[in-house]
Amino acid sequence: MNIINDLSNAIVLCDFDGTITTFDTNVRLFDKYGEENYINKIRRKYYNEEIDLKTLCKLEFKSISMMEKDYLNYILTEVQLQNGFRTFYNNLQKYNIPFAIVSGGFINGIKPFMKKHGFENIPIYANKLIFNDGNIEVEFYDEKHLIYAIHKEDYIDCKVEILNRYREKYRKIIFIGDGSTDKNVAKEADILFAKDYLEEYCIENEIDYIGWKDFYDINEYFFENREKAL
Repeated sequence: MNIINDLSNAIVLCDFDGTITTFDTNVRLFDKYGEENYINKIRRKYYNEEIDLKTLCKLEFKSISMMEKDYLNYILTEVQLQNGFRTFYNNLQKYNIPFAIVSGGFINGIKPFMKKHGFENIPIYANKLIFNDGNIEVEFYDEKHLIYAIHKEDYIDCKVEILNRYREKYRKIIFIGDGSTDKNVAKEADILFAKDYLEEYCIENEIDYIGWKDFYDINEYFFENREKAL
């Protein structure tokens, strides 16, 4: 199925961890450097809805000691680009379809990782890590940049707010994701590509989605037979 001819005035918004990368960089970080029993305990609290995502994030980072250079080394040496992303992104550029990263992760790692792979002009919306002699604090994007929104009664989360801002300009919003931070925005996208946890969530909640394994799948869905159609 080819939807490229219906993408005038559309934008692609994309998660980072486990989507542009082959695994969730934060989950792997705490699996590697965190104390296993403690990390598992607070993760269970999150999945049992005893704590929210922000609290989980803060507790996880407070549990490890790391300098920023070591964090960057981890991101730049151990994290891999998802198969097919370069092909997909280059085709978006070819057909002038805008693209932005909307992540629950951290710009400290996302921006250098994308630069390493030659992607330097992509808008990135993400949280930020503050390093101080091995201690790590989390600066959340919405608490820094969306103060006007987070106190509204209808505020859902950062990703939904960013999608709504783009909807003022674009007729169609396409979202690509995989994880728990994508479940709210999944309900708002016009076209949704989902895998892993997000796919399970969509099935359980009867949300329409397109399954994918890597960006070659998404690229095929977007651009298959494009030249023949022109």
